Amino acid sequence: MHANINPPQDKDLGSSASELQSADDCCNQVNFLLQPIADIGTGVVYGYDAQPQIVDGPHVGTYEELTEIAFRKGLLPELNTLLFEKVLTSFKKLRIAQGTKLFFKLDGRDLGHQQHPGSTFSAKVVAAGLQTHQICIAFSERHRQTVADGVEHAIDDLRDSGFMIALVEFGQASSELRMLHDLSPDYVKIDRFFLANVDSDPRRKLFVTTVANLAHVLGARVIAEGAETEREFKACREIGCDLVQGAFVAGPISRPASVKLFYEHLRRPEAGLKKRSEQDRIRSELIQLPTINLHASMGELLDMVVHNQEGNAIPVVDDNQEPRGFVHERDLKKYLYSGAATDEKPQLDLEAPIRPFVRACPIADINSNADMLLVTFASSINSDGIILTENFHYAGFLSATSLLKIIHEKRLQEAQDQNPLSRLPGNSAVTRYIAEAARKGAHERHLCYLDFDNFKPFNDTYGYKQGDRAIILFSELLQRHVSGTGTFHGHVGGDDFFAGFQQMDQTDVASRLLALKRAFRDDVESFYEPVHREQGFMEAQDRFGTTRQFPLLQCSISILSLSRGLTMHPDALNDEISSLKLAAKRSDDGIAVKSLAA
Repeated sequence: MHANINPPQDKDLGSSASELQSADDCCNQVNFLLQPIADIGTGVVYGYDAQPQIVDGPHVGTYEELTEIAFRKGLLPELNTLLFEKVLTSFKKLRIAQGTKLFFKLDGRDLGHQQHPGSTFSAKVVAAGLQTHQICIAFSERHRQTVADGVEHAIDDLRDSGFMIALVEFGQASSELRMLHDLSPDYVKIDRFFLANVDSDPRRKLFVTTVANLAHVLGARVIAEGAETEREFKACREIGCDLVQGAFVAGPISRPASVKLFYEHLRRPEAGLKKRSEQDRIRSELIQLPTINLHASMGELLDMVVHNQEGNAIPVVDDNQEPRGFVHERDLKKYLYSGAATDEKPQLDLEAPIRPFVRACPIADINSNADMLLVTFASSINSDGIILTENFHYAGFLSATSLLKIIHEKRLQEAQDQNPLSRLPGNSAVTRYIAEAARKGAHERHLCYLDFDNFKPFNDTYGYKQGDRAIILFSELLQRHVSGTGTFHGHVGGDDFFAGFQQMDQTDVASRLLALKRAFRDDVESFYEPVHREQGFMEAQDRFGTTRQFPLLQCSISILSLSRGLTMHPDALNDEISSLKLAAKRSDDGIAVKSLAA
């Protein structure tokens, strides 16, 4: 980074620069709107993002233009302070839950200078009747090359005062991984560019997944900034983002009275039996290690180490009981073994803060699935386990041994449930899914049965090995076409398969399955001999011993849709599925669709 103590003057700033002679002039050009940031699993509002809006007038067109003018005139430190005060005033007017956070994006080009505003922020927060742990100072890489050399020290000062740090617009610039390393932020906001169509763009999904995993390993929370559609939102939740902001959640708050404490449409659907069983295993393995406050002294830390021998690490939390890292016993050894004071060795400073000993630790939500926890843990270095949170508050510690035990039990259960040929969930898993769908009427559900047409003569002619190849081909296509949040696929046995969908339109379900039907018909044709492919049929004996012509393999599809609010006995639901399966077999196009209303 390069120091820029003497910013350039008004050159090439246009007529607007001459109109703005003071920081007050600049500040008067800006109003702030506050946009909710919500927990991606519960819909509870976690904080608000302060978004600057330029007041209509002749001076400037964008916020970036305004801050550039202030920077070149040497007004940026004072302007940042005035803008911060203005945001605090707006935030105070909201009727919010205790601990709700404010995210304020700071133009960091004046940080590290003697007159930078960070040193006064704590007093401003206290004067506003708020607490520093409620305020998150956000930085972007936009001006990375023009910030002062002491910016890291200035950010450390903000941390020492209790502020949290966010890295925003992640992915826009070329060296943000460097910033992620240098700043050790508490939050990472993934830029809207990577969230656009993340549900259908594999490259974007890979990027967001990788960033989310990396951030969690480094102890940071991930904010999906700019989720605009339900599909984008669900994809971000499936990937493992912690928080979400955007049009799908809510727009900026225009009136303080319109503030909500939570958004019902974001609430995660109730977990199924299998998911609840996994969550119960995770909770049962959780260790309640005693915590220490981030602002505690070395004396308090050493006292805790002496009196608590349960583990080799102590979780560190802030005033809101949110985890901020770990203090490892191995990091304390030099301090502990320094001994009595001598001329060369000063006495231990028991009043010193513990912050220099706090290390980042992998953090995850307690409702994360075990596989996601394993990825987070496996990507970390020298970690003894993972800190788990519930509603972002410290919930306990999951050790590496406990995590591996949970994964082992999960793999055993999956092996018992899997079909041995296709490796898809087997008949027992399908039965459980149908039973849950019958009892739960909170959402629209679609239960789909798929089986091959004319599979027996194909199997008799080409042999069981080729028949198994056809089954494996279909299972792979099924996984490709039935995937994502709210979907399920299984292999009942033989050539019978099942697919389940929740919170999805029947037209979309039918479109996916028709694409699957076409793909199977086209791909399985290569399994036939050339003569059969040219004819479009083969001759074989039917079940009565009569030789006749059979078309090439296809699949029949039945779609049974249950409306929201409808519940029924699982046996009755299975009867409906069986009768619809026969209807699909008898139909000309091999498809049967039926809707049941509440």
